[in-house]
Amino acid sequence: MHEDLSTLFGNGFNIWKNNLNLCFPFLLGIFFSIIALLPILAVLSALLSSDLESFSPETFYLEIKEDLSWWILGSLLLILLLSLINSFFKAAAIGMSRQALETGRSTVETMWSSGKNNLANMFFLSILTGLIMMIGIVFLLPGIAYLPWSQPFAIAGNPRALGLLLVGLIFLIFYLILISLILAIAPYILVIDRLGPMDAIKASLNFFRYNKFDVIVIWLIVLALSIGLQMIGNSLTAATNVATLQLLSILTGLINILVLAPLSTIWWTRLFMSRTNRLQEEDKSW
Repeated sequence: MHEDLSTLFGNGFNIWKNNLNLCFPFLLGIFFSIIALLPILAVLSALLSSDLESFSPETFYLEIKEDLSWWILGSLLLILLLSLINSFFKAAAIGMSRQALETGRSTVETMWSSGKNNLANMFFLSILTGLIMMIGIVFLLPGIAYLPWSQPFAIAGNPRALGLLLVGLIFLIFYLILISLILAIAPYILVIDRLGPMDAIKASLNFFRYNKFDVIVIWLIVLALSIGLQMIGNSLTAATNVATLQLLSILTGLINILVLAPLSTIWWTRLFMSRTNRLQEEDKSW
């Protein structure tokens, strides 16, 4: 069944409304990510607590310069661990969304089975996606080449390097947006079609080629909702005390996790299933 976008958004909202347990993978993903981050946060807190007022990237770099290789290794391991956690729960959320679209109801059992069965492929997909995005660093290399290695943060005193870095940053942003659009549907293809990482990337590229408008619209709407929610939270906290600020920050974060994240997952899953004729003619869920 091929839906227009307005119908897709409406039907997707109804699916989410009848399956509020779709937020479980996102809640658990945040929980386990925080646990993984606790050791590194404790170390950073110990380093910065002594002289917080004079903290800057340059002073921090000088502080860890002697143990830089260990910091790099630790950072890589932490990134891999967080990616592993995110891969499990992203696959879990997509599996639950597919079940909700096919049967009308999603179950916690599907969350665990989908996360487990697709963990390895989703993890390698996240690594490949990260590597593809890192290629964009080449746009910054001309500016970085003009920076002295002895003072890598002395950008203000080097106008040529600053100009090249700004131009490179603009190209990098456009590159990252393009890659995000092309690979937006890759995780959903990987779980729904049970493909490997490379095949999912190829299929995502092919899907984007024939569904550019739909992908761009959903990507922009999800981005606009996220930014809009953040702007509303910022405007409400402009004239509030610290306690209220923290409360509103938690509230906007919960809305993102409980509503926007599962709803956008439903939309993306429904888009792929609709455009590949995986949906039934009549929804059984509402």
